[in-house]
Amino acid sequence: MKLSAPTLARHAQKPPEPADAPRIIVYRPWQAGDSPEAVTQLLHQSFARLVRMGIPCASGLQPSSQTLTRLQRGASFVAVDAGRIVGTISVYAATPASECPLYRDGAVASIHQFAVDPAYQGAGIGDALLRMAECRAKEDGFKFIALDTPGDARHLHRYYLHKGFEFVSMLRFKGRQYASVVLRKALADDTGVVPPLAWI
Repeated sequence: MKLSAPTLARHAQKPPEPADAPRIIVYRPWQAGDSPEAVTQLLHQSFARLVRMGIPCASGLQPSSQTLTRLQRGASFVAVDAGRIVGTISVYAATPASECPLYRDGAVASIHQFAVDPAYQGAGIGDALLRMAECRAKEDGFKFIALDTPGDARHLHRYYLHKGFEFVSMLRFKGRQYASVVLRKALADDTGVVPPLAWI
């Protein structure tokens, strides 16, 4: 029997590729054995968009020695896929010497070096790391968690506002060539009550 052209075409098609195995992302505290170079590369990749926008964020340009110093300063966490660090976040306690009034507040913890590998963005990794940071801040007795982000990074503003942060102020940190937006989020206490937010 002679097969028609459409039938031949169907038989000639490659069989479907097997579906990729689901990724298992491990979330854990950053460890001294983790490579600061790997975290630095992740930060540079994640902040490359801002650098291209003309916003020279430290995290997008800093050397590994500075990354290590910042990782060790607070409680730091990483997201790992098959041994590769694909996300990171650090939580600092109140810093009395900070030029940001909010960061000096003893009730406020702050987030730093928050990044997800661009190839993994949109998969919920950032959300999970953010929850880890909030849980750590709450466990340490803080009432609020705060962060700053470049004033021109509108896509980041939208993300944080969607996650429950509220605008507090604009601030130009010393040594930065851009103004930053400072945001804060109230953390629920053990009863689930969220303390009221007040403008600063």
